[in-house]
This record gives sequence, structure tokens and C-alpha cells, in this order.
Amino acid sequence: MRFLNFSNNSAVSPVIGVILLIAITVASSGAAFIVMNNYELEKPVITLIEIESIDLSNHQEVILVHKGGESIDITQINILISINDEMLDHNLVNLPVIGGITGFYGALGGVFWGSPSNQGHDNRWDPGEYGNFKIASSNAVLKTGDRIKVTIVHNPTNLVISSPACIV
Repeated sequence: MRFLNFSNNSAVSPVIGVILLIAITVASSGAAFIVMNNYELEKPVITLIEIESIDLSNHQEVILVHKGGESIDITQINILISINDEMLDHNLVNLPVIGGITGFYGALGGVFWGSPSNQGHDNRWDPGEYGNFKIASSNAVLKTGDRIKVTIVHNPTNLVISSPACIV
């Protein structure tokens, strides 16, 4: 058998170089695509929460109402309370709570109360629904003229969902 001997192989190097560059580009693009698609960006919850009322005669009860916007998964929020721009040492976390919280807050109501007998026990805070809590006097004592601010923080994104305030 006779083999042909090509003495001019100058055209082979550029072709191999182009093929290698294309392969590297495709592999890099694929790796970047996979890495970027593995990161989920949490979209912020956009909603309007207002303080409906504060009743000093009923164990400092604060009633919040969801006025509109997206529903909130209450298992993913913390509620931070400040009075006269001073944050309380103890806030509402790990919602919903079955029964009541002893010590710093009284029994929770509305969407914050996780009892199966609660009709809103779906852990969603939908427009039109209420949530209420009572600030125990061991946590703070409200007086007429105090400014209370309730900051609702979305845990996965650490963004403030709503921050209503009012004068008692």
C-alpha cells in the first residue's frame, strides 16, 4: 500500500486553532449559562400594610390591615416594632404562633395566630385580612402621643415590605 506524503501542512494549524477557539467559547458559554441559572433572584414583595388602630385600653393592642398588593407568606417575615424611634429589644419572629407568646407579646390574632381553628391558617396574609398583636408592658409601655412604627421585613431578601407608623 502506498501512502501519500503531503509536505505542506500549513493549512492544518489554522483550522485546528479555529476549532479549538469555537470549542472553548461554546464550553465557556455553557458553563456561564449553567452557573447563572442556578442563582434564583428573589423578587421583593410589594404590598401596603397600614396600622388600623392602637387600643391602649386592650393591653396595647396593635391592629394591622393588608390594604393591597401582593399576598405575604407570614412564615417569611419578621415584625420589628419601634416606639419613638427606639427599636424594642423583643420583636415578632417565627410567625405564625400557635396560641400566644408569653412575656413580651400577648396572644396574637388574625393571620399571626397559627391555630387550625383560625380560618386564615393558610400562612398567607392577603389583601383585606388583619393581623394583631398586644405589646406586653414588660416589653414597652405606650402613652398617648407616642409614635409607633411597625417594620415588616421579608426574611429571604432582607427587604422592608412595609413600614407603617402612627401616633398613639
